[in-house]
Amino acid sequence: MSDKLLTVVTQAVSWRRGIAGIMLIVGLGGLGALGWQASTRSVDFPIYHRVASQVLAGDYEIYPAEVYDGGDVPPHGFRYLPVIAFLFVPVALLPLPVAAAAFFVLKIAVLAWTGRTVAGDAGAANGYTVPLIALAIVAGYVAEEMRYGNAHLLVVAAMVFAYHRVRRGAVWTPALALALAIATKITPLALLGYFALRRRAAVCAATVVMLAVLLVLPAPIVGRETNRRLLAGFARYAVQKIDESDNYSLRGALDRLAATAPSAAAGAAAGASAAAVTVVWTALLALLGAATFAVLRRPPPGALVELLEFSIVLVVMLIASPHTQRRYFMQLFVPAVALLGVLRVDAGRHRTAACVGLAATMAAGTLLPLVFGGRRLALAYESASPYLWGAVVLLAVLSWIVLSMKRRQASG
Repeated sequence: MSDKLLTVVTQAVSWRRGIAGIMLIVGLGGLGALGWQASTRSVDFPIYHRVASQVLAGDYEIYPAEVYDGGDVPPHGFRYLPVIAFLFVPVALLPLPVAAAAFFVLKIAVLAWTGRTVAGDAGAANGYTVPLIALAIVAGYVAEEMRYGNAHLLVVAAMVFAYHRVRRGAVWTPALALALAIATKITPLALLGYFALRRRAAVCAATVVMLAVLLVLPAPIVGRETNRRLLAGFARYAVQKIDESDNYSLRGALDRLAATAPSAAAGAAAGASAAAVTVVWTALLALLGAATFAVLRRPPPGALVELLEFSIVLVVMLIASPHTQRRYFMQLFVPAVALLGVLRVDAGRHRTAACVGLAATMAAGTLLPLVFGGRRLALAYESASPYLWGAVVLLAVLSWIVLSMKRRQASG
């Protein structure tokens, strides 16, 4: 009997190792293919490289000329604060493919650090198991961000660093990280609002100071007038981004709904439709803000709930932003790790809710895009704003868990 049991156990272990080995080979193969794509055919990184090369050569016209003269603005261009162009200068010292490959490797390392750090805050400090599971859940979003060669992953890591360091009482290092995140994507201002709600006055003041420094930092090099012109170009280019079609935030969903609504005089009603969308969007943002404040109003009773609150801020950021592209949803990696932490330490309805949130996130961004293969099916799928609705479900789950845990703590 013992020999048979030993044989069964041995076979089970062998099968498990075999499956793990196959998964490792498939994962490494996929990572290699993704790295090759990012190194040779990325979309965003060549823009960073070109702008950094311009700055290195003393050409500071980093925004399109059409931004200033009112012409048709190109959809792809450098949209960050001028100081970020200077921070990219080191990549201009390398040929584009080499620089893109190095950027890809850097982001892999940053992603690993982010996953391990968030898992530690979630109470799962046992290596990379939880981050790898979370990565599988948001694999579609992460692969899109990596393939495009975008800097959004670094922005998410900067926000995680700021959150992590603020919890440990630091002031200036998280302020610098958050200021850099805001200078790159603007929407991390929501995290500054969260710190203000939690009465982290020193961090908020330090972040404002660091952001002011970043605004004027290029002036000694480019001159005060040129820096003022660049800041004006940045503001105009950032506003122009709102009207682009690949927008999967709440604003983008409303725009697509208005565009498909039947109208007897569609051309004449275009201006009124845009105004109506703005009114509805503003009203919904007000409701979202009020609901988020109601959830976050009470201080969190523990580290896990605080991490869930941080996750809520990240999800609200995606929904409320005037423009959110698919690759930006990779920041749902952080809420995925947080919900996996709930599965590890909690039970009952919280576990069920966490599973619902993880399932909705994985379905919207990773599984269903595989089902809707081909350009026509993919466009039809994306036109329904599935990424937004997956994020809405995730936000509802996070909010319910946080409220439930706070009520449980308050009652006993």
